[in-house]
Amino acid sequence: MAKVPTIGSVMTAFPYFIELDAHAAAARTMMQQFKVHHLPVRDGERIVSVISEQELRRAEAFGRDISSDSDTRVADVCTRVVHFADPDEPLDAVLKHMSDAHVDVTCIVKGGRLAGIYTFTDAFRQFAELLRRQETK
Repeated sequence: MAKVPTIGSVMTAFPYFIELDAHAAAARTMMQQFKVHHLPVRDGERIVSVISEQELRRAEAFGRDISSDSDTRVADVCTRVVHFADPDEPLDAVLKHMSDAHVDVTCIVKGGRLAGIYTFTDAFRQFAELLRRQETK
């Protein structure tokens, strides 16, 4: 039987991030530019949150102006709930926690520093690859 991989072996290493006091519009621009749906949020050296495209859309739906002309900051629209994992943590344990906690992103931290990110999109992509490999057996 194959060994369960670690989250560090499947994460997206060295992800883009944004500062807590950055404009919300800058977060949207970065997501579009780099074709990502989540950005870890830093306050100095600490990861304090993750902002998502969905949160930006939700903020707009509730009337918040997140255009570049506004003063809306990432801190105003991001949630302060973030799941962390160590790179050596087994992938199945991370996926179980993400499922149980209904979170769609995990920040991978080593030595107090952001090392990677893992999202539900990554999990779906890897699951699809697993199914394709089993189909060819």
